[in-house]
Amino acid sequence: MSEFETLAGIHQGLFVLLLLATLLSACKAKGLVYAQTTRSLKKSAGWTLFFFVLALLLFAFQVFVTWSLFHSFGWLHIKDKVIGFLPLLLLPMATSLLISVPRLSRLAMGHIRQDKQQATTAPLTFDTASAKAWDEPLLDEAVENLPTTEVDGFRETATTLEAPTGKSALLQADVVDAAWRRDASAPEMNVPLQAASLGALIALILQFMFPAVTLEIDKLAIAWGAFVTGVSLLWILHSWRQHRASRPGELRRPHAVFRFLRTASIFLLLGTGVYFWGHQELLASILPDQLKMVDHSASAAAHEQHSAPATSGKTVSVTDLTGPHTGEPDRQFTLTAQKTTIQLPSGKSTEAWTFNGKYPGPELRMKQGELIEVVLENKDITDGVTIHWHGLNVPNAEDGVAGATQDAVMPGEKHVYRFVAKQTGTFWYHSHQQASVQVRKGLLGALVVEPAETEPVDGYKRDLTLVHHKLTGEGVTLSGRDTLMLDTVSPGTSVRLRLINADNFPVTFQLLGTPFQVIAIDGNDVKEPNLIANQALQLAAGGRYDISFTMPNRPVFFAQSKQANGKGLLLSPDGTGELPNMNTELPLFDPARYGSPQSLPFDLSTRYDREYLMLFDLQVGFYEGCVDGLWTINGKVFPDTPMQVVKEGDLVKMTFVNRSFMDHPMHLHGHTMLVLSRNGNVVTGSPWWTDTLNVAPGETYEVAFRAVNPGLWMNHCDNQDHAALGMTMHLLYEGVTSPFEMGRGTRNHPE
Repeated sequence: MSEFETLAGIHQGLFVLLLLATLLSACKAKGLVYAQTTRSLKKSAGWTLFFFVLALLLFAFQVFVTWSLFHSFGWLHIKDKVIGFLPLLLLPMATSLLISVPRLSRLAMGHIRQDKQQATTAPLTFDTASAKAWDEPLLDEAVENLPTTEVDGFRETATTLEAPTGKSALLQADVVDAAWRRDASAPEMNVPLQAASLGALIALILQFMFPAVTLEIDKLAIAWGAFVTGVSLLWILHSWRQHRASRPGELRRPHAVFRFLRTASIFLLLGTGVYFWGHQELLASILPDQLKMVDHSASAAAHEQHSAPATSGKTVSVTDLTGPHTGEPDRQFTLTAQKTTIQLPSGKSTEAWTFNGKYPGPELRMKQGELIEVVLENKDITDGVTIHWHGLNVPNAEDGVAGATQDAVMPGEKHVYRFVAKQTGTFWYHSHQQASVQVRKGLLGALVVEPAETEPVDGYKRDLTLVHHKLTGEGVTLSGRDTLMLDTVSPGTSVRLRLINADNFPVTFQLLGTPFQVIAIDGNDVKEPNLIANQALQLAAGGRYDISFTMPNRPVFFAQSKQANGKGLLLSPDGTGELPNMNTELPLFDPARYGSPQSLPFDLSTRYDREYLMLFDLQVGFYEGCVDGLWTINGKVFPDTPMQVVKEGDLVKMTFVNRSFMDHPMHLHGHTMLVLSRNGNVVTGSPWWTDTLNVAPGETYEVAFRAVNPGLWMNHCDNQDHAALGMTMHLLYEGVTSPFEMGRGTRNHPE
């Protein structure tokens, strides 16, 4: 567990503990008025002080943890905590410390209102150490002028009276009277303590349900309105309660049955309100049957930071943003999506969804500058398929996103993609229709674009593509194999491994037995890569690394660090060899410090045309009629996430801030981003260009790109399960429209 996850987990847990501690102190204070003796009153007041001091210490620790988060991770990680959550606790806690605690302390020590108590009870109190018969001479003097009969009667009565014994006097003095009850029920003492509980409850709700509350001022206003209203009602209630408690006579706690019915009624009322609110939220969370991508949250686009509103003018449809319509393709591929029973090398048989009956699909190889035509046919995938070219910046109409750039291809239908392969490097393709289901079932494959004039690629004699994937129901595979891969490579051979992570989570690999170079990241060459060894490679979901080495005169083993279990790739001069032990403590390769720097087209000092801040949080909420843990962007999930509007030629800067507990591999379609900084530190190695950037918990990245590929582009978390729960935004060029729709009433269900 990382430092951020530890601190953030403690911070959230402290809200729960604070609620419990403040509730205990408030409940103990509320029960003081029913104490029957001053001894029990003092004891209860002492316990009330104890629980409040405990709450105060927890709050101080909460402030310390908040400071630690700020010191280690920056202002954006604590902004909502400092502005939104903690003031709801700070105000009542400070008030309790200044007003409630002094009153409780005097109650606990028995000093409060002592003068008034003595004045009220003086005729009934005696010196228990010298209690004796009343002084008859004084009595005689007091009644000497009374008639004889009255004097005799009074004297007879007086002589029969005895002073109270020491025990009875002590009992009389120990009884809690109206004056004590008045002070024990004072609103000035009780309301601040209960306000602290109310503030802790509201802060807890905000923390778990509205973590980006400073971006939702209406929610913050409602929270403070509820707090002020609740405190006002508590004051009225305790004022009436104090008036009732100040009456002479004994005050007893209501009968247990009455208290149960009262509590049950309160919970029933609150539960009914929560039920109707939750029911309305559930209904509101159901996505429309039909929704245009270009319309979702369009009104919010103009409110995004530093984003200018869209201008009216000439419009263009995504259907017009295509690759070349004419010309003989240099390479043509046909991919047929179909259900296939495959047999894994281990002997297991399972049903997979495949391209051309293969798992993974066939590797597509092409050369830079070639015109490519891919014909997609759907044989029997009921819900339809598309093909997205992950990392390849094709024209918008060829991007393969159902409901945005095309309709899903249904069984018996076909769709033709045409584009020029302008980039070089390692990429992959997969369905972008119900991606969280279809990619896991096997609708994916590798794609390699080689330099135009090189054969073989850069002189490498062995060029191997390795696809890490987790097949539904069968676990992790490497290029479709669930057993060890063996290959014979002669010493001195130049080897290039193209690593593709087609899983939802980052994966850590090790290459043991030889030093190596990381020569490309997400298809982008690294300038002057260093020769490294004993470093693990952590690859983002959807990301790619190309590594190279010269085969030594010994085995070389490549595998996942923590789950090798005899799986992986073993290269050796004779095709045999023992598997080495994996070292789980190896340091991670750092692309921000690797290679040699060179001049950049833009950096942190550049003036950008558009800037967007994206805060990633985890919150409890409603989506598609279900209660779930939602991965949000700026407190919203699709389709409420605002559109990021740009115009062609803009320099765009984005800041990713991960305040959740999971990695988010952010994938921007159609563009390549330059990483400017990580956690406030400028990238110092080779320019780090990427299309899929893993943002780990607690991390902050600044990235930039130039908007040179018009269209409607997805900008989403490439953990497809997160995208399926709404962690998706869109980048829209001004003037671009789309005729396609998504939703239950259509054939399109992108993620």
